[in-house]
Amino acid sequence: MTPFLRRRPVSIGFATLLLVLAVATGSAFGIRPGLRDVVGTGLDAVLQRHDLTTLLTAAVFVPGPVVLVLALVAAVLLMGAAEALIGPARTLLVALTTTVAGVLTGIGLQAAGILVRGVWSQAPLDTLVVDPFIPIAGTVLAASAFAGPLWRRRTRVLGLTALVVLLLYSGGPADAYRLCAGLVGLLLGALLTRDRPRLGWRRSSHHEVRSLLAAVVGVVAVGPLVAIVSPHGYGPLRPLGLLFRDALPGTGVLRAPCVPAGDPGFCARQLALAHVNGPGTAVMPILVLAALVAAAWGMWHGRRASAVAAVTIDLLVAALTTVFYGVLPALRNPASLLGPALGDGPTLQTALAAAVPAAVAAVVLASIRHFDVRARRRTLLRCAVAIGAAFAAGGVAYVLAGALLPGQFQPRANALSALADLPRRYVPIGFVDLRHVALVPVGQPAHLVHDWMGPLLWLVVLAVTIVLRFDVARASPADSRRLARLLRVGGGGSVSYMATWPENSTWFSDDGQHAVAYREVGGVALALCEPIGRPDGALPAARAFTVACDDRGLTPVFYAVPAGFARALADDRQWSTVVIGEDTLIDPATVTLTGKRWQDVRSSINRAARLGIRTTWLTWAECTTAQRGQIVALSELWVADRGLPELGFTLGGLDELRDPAVRLMLAVDADGQVLAVTSWLPTWREGTEVRWTLDFMRRAPDGMNGLMEFLIAAVLQLAQERGVEVVSLSASPLSLSAADGDGPLERLLEVLSRVLEPAYGFTSLASFKAKFQPALQPLVLAYPDPVALPSTGLALTRAYLPHLTARAAVRLVSAFR
Repeated sequence: MTPFLRRRPVSIGFATLLLVLAVATGSAFGIRPGLRDVVGTGLDAVLQRHDLTTLLTAAVFVPGPVVLVLALVAAVLLMGAAEALIGPARTLLVALTTTVAGVLTGIGLQAAGILVRGVWSQAPLDTLVVDPFIPIAGTVLAASAFAGPLWRRRTRVLGLTALVVLLLYSGGPADAYRLCAGLVGLLLGALLTRDRPRLGWRRSSHHEVRSLLAAVVGVVAVGPLVAIVSPHGYGPLRPLGLLFRDALPGTGVLRAPCVPAGDPGFCARQLALAHVNGPGTAVMPILVLAALVAAAWGMWHGRRASAVAAVTIDLLVAALTTVFYGVLPALRNPASLLGPALGDGPTLQTALAAAVPAAVAAVVLASIRHFDVRARRRTLLRCAVAIGAAFAAGGVAYVLAGALLPGQFQPRANALSALADLPRRYVPIGFVDLRHVALVPVGQPAHLVHDWMGPLLWLVVLAVTIVLRFDVARASPADSRRLARLLRVGGGGSVSYMATWPENSTWFSDDGQHAVAYREVGGVALALCEPIGRPDGALPAARAFTVACDDRGLTPVFYAVPAGFARALADDRQWSTVVIGEDTLIDPATVTLTGKRWQDVRSSINRAARLGIRTTWLTWAECTTAQRGQIVALSELWVADRGLPELGFTLGGLDELRDPAVRLMLAVDADGQVLAVTSWLPTWREGTEVRWTLDFMRRAPDGMNGLMEFLIAAVLQLAQERGVEVVSLSASPLSLSAADGDGPLERLLEVLSRVLEPAYGFTSLASFKAKFQPALQPLVLAYPDPVALPSTGLALTRAYLPHLTARAAVRLVSAFR
């Protein structure tokens, strides 16, 4: 038996039972009504017939072939993953408990809904459910309590979102039972782990927040499809889903006899609606939802423009629902304020249908700071022009058709009537009140314009959302190649490679021999290190950069430059300087790991050897899918344990690991589990790689003591073998043991260092690096004007904490007090 099967006996057994019963009873091809009456569960079976055995039998039968295939996959993969996490005994306990308790809770809520005539009260009392996803949902959400912060959050957010969307858009009893089983699973997981439930939200990295919000937007966008494909449903948002369905009669109505008894106008209305129908009517709702899914795709990759597009589309759907099914019906008939259904006026369903997309838009908008990959202004302008052109072209064509081709519409059209009907042409037909169709196309030219102007606009919107996914406001390819060439020439020190990070801008000297990477924050240009290029031209390049900043109204500041360059700048430009940290430099050729001072490092190496822990040197692209997931999980766990957001500027995160020039050193145990990871940035001189700089550090909290020492020692040994001249453990930000002076900026940096120390541990990090006997090189901040000190200090704070919220700022100040 393979390890995969050995660790998942309950899940594999459940899948086998589903398959055997489906084949034996013929339910693999559709369950027979007689069998459903015996094994199905529901309100009638439990409360009327008192048959409690159906609480379990309903979970081991399937209603048809599609559900069978999906259930087998979910049982093996999702339930199997949960079982591998919590063990077979707990899996069996959780599956049985959540199934029974979840169905009973759902039946109780269903009964209460019927008593109060709630939104699910229309469901037939005798509805019998067979659904194998009930135990799967309960088991997966219960097991999330045993997962780390990353997968616990992902499982709960995405799992509950999917269950809630199914309930809102489909609304069958099975959907309610699944959600109840999932909620019971959450409670049971907390009890099994003896973990006190947390009402707060553990901090996520920017990468994870983007991923979760993108997934939520995508799931909610797919929600209307659930209502469209579901043959029966009673969810409160099912009407919203049906708004994206083509409910018009087909062209067959034109050939059908029109003799409905008692309603002479029926034929005329059906013929008019059939004329309104067309291929474009069916395509447009799909394009709207596809544009929203494409926006979610861009959000997944951190695109701010995609997040704005998702917010815009969601708000548009909410506004259309409010206007067409709330405001307009109320204006036509004030009595519709008491209407019982969507379309009859403002009701609970109308409010919910508008509130869900509006709430999603509000959440994304509140978290917009996490989407920091911006598109180029030129691209944004072109996209806006394309959408405007599509809108204008369709509108002009429609108005001209009404004015110049009046016989093409019924009733007879003119420019004003076409203009009044124009907004309806750009929205899915489900949003249009079919009882008040203004213009009906009867001629081929009118059909062409009427049917395709809306799909054309939404096709352009879809294309724009896809373009925004790939467009990034970074340096042009030519500038990127120039910067890469200069980086290989030299200059810039340990932090020079950070010039390639997308948040930075790049200035090039007129002769193209030097570059300055800087970040513009609040009117201050924070230059990262000295100019990149040949050292003998660094000072003239710095002068030219300050002139360029003055021309743009920016205050130039050089950050993390060597003391020698800072002195030259001070002598040449009368600038002031302050030490802001120390670079920790190690010459690999002198490292022997002998002597008492290296005892801690040797102990870590020996301990790792006894435990079978090995190192792996590779790039992100060379990592396996499992290794990437484990690295992300380590990072999320590190972020969750801190009350403040990730630092930026000179500290990279997950996004920076993906650079092909960045190397990773992993600590991997005998089972292939990543226990710790470090990343290393390259520095060149005349085309030769001469320095590696430590950037990203993460370790498992339950890993062996000394994991980081073990990894860094392995890097030092590898540097010896490859002839690398210097290994930098980087500067600990705001670690000021070498600081001198008592000026305003020195005091500001000292305060900032003391405030951030409890959360980020700069001092302890500096002490850790001291184990490797590094040489300390002061890093200096050079600034031109003491009057600009407040803006410089604020710029530094915002550079390191670009996503600092008001709440986090309060906590930061509280920590200092």
